[in-house]
Amino acid sequence: MNVWILDGDPTHRDLLRYALDETTIEHSLALLVVNLAKPWSVMEALERWSRVLREHIDSLKLPPKLIKDLEEKIVRDFQGYVDPEGGKAAGPSAAAAAAAGAAAAAAGESSSAEEGSVVLPLGENVLTNNLGIPIVVVCCKCDGMGEVEKENDYKDEHFDFIQQHIRKFCLSYGAALAYVSSKTGKNCRLLYKYIVHKLYNFPFRNSASIVERDAIFIPAGWDNEKKTSILYEHMKRINPTDPYDSHIAKPVVKRRPHEQEVQAEEDQFFLMRLQTVAPIAGERRQNTTPVADKSPRAGG
Repeated sequence: MNVWILDGDPTHRDLLRYALDETTIEHSLALLVVNLAKPWSVMEALERWSRVLREHIDSLKLPPKLIKDLEEKIVRDFQGYVDPEGGKAAGPSAAAAAAAGAAAAAAGESSSAEEGSVVLPLGENVLTNNLGIPIVVVCCKCDGMGEVEKENDYKDEHFDFIQQHIRKFCLSYGAALAYVSSKTGKNCRLLYKYIVHKLYNFPFRNSASIVERDAIFIPAGWDNEKKTSILYEHMKRINPTDPYDSHIAKPVVKRRPHEQEVQAEEDQFFLMRLQTVAPIAGERRQNTTPVADKSPRAGG
């Protein structure tokens, strides 16, 4: 498995042509990585990098049939997601059932390959931005959420507000979501397993996790608008439809008064200057004549 990183600089977007082209796009997956230690930058970063990815894919001038096949695969995988409860793995059998279910739905049939399984239609705001490539939104530095909470006086509803905005973005791209921390190792191994599952169709036995606010993991196809709306119950002072930056704004940094910078002198220059000053000081001490006090003492 090869990994290419743009290192957070959009000016490197031209390098995408070496990693993602007509011959590799069918076997690729994109990670959109954001920093939870700076939550005010999250949505802007997601919009920026998704735009970079979309513009690059559009520039490839892929054949219409290939584009259609890629987009249909994303839809099939999303609709055919199987929650691996009780250790049941999402893998080749689930993918085959999803493909069969999608074919049956296209033929106007209500049944799928497996008894009792039904392929539900996509929600209104789901996969409205289908890029034809699997996407995982990775929110790193989730270990810093406690510090962010203290410094910005955030409440639980602020983190719910952040989460629901990210999840809505993920739904629109059919993306998975993972909160990770390399410092504590949280969800790092889980993310690797999921990437291998999406790229190589390895079995995957982990279900979604939304209980701990700093350990969110949502596979593509698990979430929907109804599940996301559960977060609204905890928002008492925040309207979920409010613009993101109306509640998660970049803090104003108070600048300290200008302090004069003291430049340390190099050791060799200091010793050389001391060498020239020391003899002069020595001569002054030699030329100084002690003066005796010959005045009569009181009572003498």
